[in-house]
Amino acid sequence: MKVDAAVETALGVTLLAGGFGAADFPHPVGRVVAIVVGAALLLLGVLLWRAPVGLRDLAVGNAITAVAAVVWLAAASGFSLAGSALIAAAAAALAVLAAVQVATLRA
Repeated sequence: MKVDAAVETALGVTLLAGGFGAADFPHPVGRVVAIVVGAALLLLGVLLWRAPVGLRDLAVGNAITAVAAVVWLAAASGFSLAGSALIAAAAAALAVLAAVQVATLRA
């Protein structure tokens, strides 16, 4: 769970401090949305660090979010190279987390 919290926090910090905005993501995502999502990810990271969350719930949430990110990349146009890289890296990290969490549940 601590790794999951660290990933969410890192994504949040990247969105808040990375200068991502309207030019990096398809409309209607702009700087305000990037800030709101970044803040939400920071909050989620803190909550995951402090509060017990079931491993199955984390695995499902990570898998769904990874699939949604890949679908968004494939279906939408208007990503910058940096925006595409961020979303692809986030999807990959979430997919790996979900796979490890599922493997842990089966062990």
